[in-house]
Amino acid sequence: MNAKFEIVAVEQPEIIEAFKVEGGTKALFDRVSENARSVVFDMGVKKDRESLKSFAYSLARIKTTVDNHGKELVSGIKQQAAVIDADRKFWRDNMELLQDEIRKPLTDFEQAEKDRVAKHENAINEIRLHATDGFLALVTAELLRGAIDLVEEISIDSSFEEYEEQAKLAKFETLEALRKALADREKFEAEQAELERLRQAEILHQQQEREAQIAREAAEKATREAEEKARFEAERVQREKAEAEQREARLKAEKEAAELRAVQAAENERKRIEAEQFAQAEAARKAEEARLADVEHRKQICGEALKGLTDLGVSADQGKAILNAINKGLVPHVSIKF
Repeated sequence: MNAKFEIVAVEQPEIIEAFKVEGGTKALFDRVSENARSVVFDMGVKKDRESLKSFAYSLARIKTTVDNHGKELVSGIKQQAAVIDADRKFWRDNMELLQDEIRKPLTDFEQAEKDRVAKHENAINEIRLHATDGFLALVTAELLRGAIDLVEEISIDSSFEEYEEQAKLAKFETLEALRKALADREKFEAEQAELERLRQAEILHQQQEREAQIAREAAEKATREAEEKARFEAERVQREKAEAEQREARLKAEKEAAELRAVQAAENERKRIEAEQFAQAEAARKAEEARLADVEHRKQICGEALKGLTDLGVSADQGKAILNAINKGLVPHVSIKF
């Protein structure tokens, strides 16, 4: 490598010294960076490009060498710290155990004293619990009388030790509060009982008024229904009478119409028969006239035909026989045109 492209060398002693003072690696970095930034490469020259690659790799080796040395130093420090921490823990744990062991008689005494005081304070608190505001606001007179009996049965004596006076005071104040609450509650319950009595009386009064109103309304309804029923019945009778009269008139009219239709039918039938008989007689008359006319016509034709034959020299009898034979179809291909 060309000398102008060589990175400044970093020796092991320099690295060791750098980690001995705060900011030591900064001074080392400043020297290396100043050297690295002073080197100029021409990227148009292949040899410079190759040299730059080697130059950069040298920087990476320097970075790794210094960093690894620092890592080794930290690892050694951590191992030493772990040993010291283990010794500290042993010292703390055993000293705490020794402290507890030496202090145990006093600790036991203090705990027993706490328990004794707590027992007396709890007993006093239990007495006072019978007269808390929450309890007094919710209970009945019967429950209050029961609470008074319970508190009165609590015995306050020398077993309360220095708390005996506090216990007596708690019992006295609790009984006073319970008795006052009982008096107030009995008065309240008596007032509520009276209010309930008045309320029930009012309910009964209103119920009686409702029942009387219902009875009046029922009577009025029954009267209206009876009147309505009577009206409906009268209307029904009147309606049925009118319907009967209408039905009778309708039946009479229908009978008269039927009789009229029967008379008309008989008259029509008579006229039909008369017309039919007249038509038959007229047809017979016309048929007879036609027959007579035809007979006359045939006689005339036959007379003319007979005259024609007699004119030809045929006798009258022979002519009649010939004409009779022709009329009977006895002469083929010969007929008389009438």
